[in-house]
Amino acid sequence: MAELVINKLEGGYYHPNMLADGRVKDQRYANSGETMFGIDRKAGGAINTTEAGKKFWAVIDNANAKNTWKWNYKGGALEPQLRKMAADVMYPQYDKYASAYLTPQARSIIEKDGGLLFNFIYSTWNGPGWFKKFASDINEKVKQGVTDTVALKKVAIDSRVKEGLQKGSPPNSLVAQGGNKIAQFIYDLPSAAIEVVKKNPLITATVTAAALVIIYITVKLIRNSK
Repeated sequence: MAELVINKLEGGYYHPNMLADGRVKDQRYANSGETMFGIDRKAGGAINTTEAGKKFWAVIDNANAKNTWKWNYKGGALEPQLRKMAADVMYPQYDKYASAYLTPQARSIIEKDGGLLFNFIYSTWNGPGWFKKFASDINEKVKQGVTDTVALKKVAIDSRVKEGLQKGSPPNSLVAQGGNKIAQFIYDLPSAAIEVVKKNPLITATVTAAALVIIYITVKLIRNSK
């Protein structure tokens, strides 16, 4: 699922050195920090000081990326490794935020639906404040008895495009832009029935063929919950 976030919504590498040495000329990047696959080395905070975060950035540092990579470069031969490492950075954060902000009933519904799960995996990139806001909107609807996943996906999109971080506040342009993008495919992502066999360390996932894209996240979720 993190792979899908990177493919659909997040770009490759950027470092402020690029603006200084001419690799990037767009002055809108003047306030941007070092980023890779949407993970911000400074603004991302604690995720970058986890063991997974340190390993992720160490690979980039060892490649001398800040001085040699082009804007939006995805790592060349290092890309598959970096993609996996980005998932290792972000999935524990998803689990942490989901445990803190989603009700058990809402989380159960979300983690059986590809589109809803994608929305909340992507919400991890948005940060804890936004994750909490999106979770609150879903929790409220589920509490009211809304469990239809199509209806809940509309709630998820509206949370991004029609409102800001606070109830009734104007939408944030970047968050709304992301909402409009995921609205184009969130309804088409497959669902999965996930069964955890408690007496067996293996995880059984019953999926449609198209649902293979979300197997990795289901494995991660169970491992992180142990």
